[in-house]
Amino acid sequence: MLCRPALWGALFLGITALFAADIFQVQTLTPETRKQAAELYDQECYACHRWNRKFAGPAMQGNVERYFDNPKALFDYLKDPKPIHPDVYRPMEIKKLSDQEASLMVAWLISLAKDSLAQDRPR
Repeated sequence: MLCRPALWGALFLGITALFAADIFQVQTLTPETRKQAAELYDQECYACHRWNRKFAGPAMQGNVERYFDNPKALFDYLKDPKPIHPDVYRPMEIKKLSDQEASLMVAWLISLAKDSLAQDRPR
């Protein structure tokens, strides 16, 4: 029979493990994955989003900067985009991104927003 401190410790570790399983981590980028992200952006985003100006959709840089403190929210949004300003912009019409694609886009977009000299930033 477990004594109470050991039982509470086991319960704490079990609950902590449940929360840890849901932690989102931004992918590490390589030159190859940066290229993949840029290609995906060109296919799915560029038709409506320019980096630092409004077009058919809002400027991407401003969109991304809102998620600096919560990249998981950007991941969730890319997985299931819901109109934020339906009175101004049409709903996004992108293919359903895989978890890997959405994670890659989050890492790449945030890296671009934080690095004003990034060579692979879209126009």
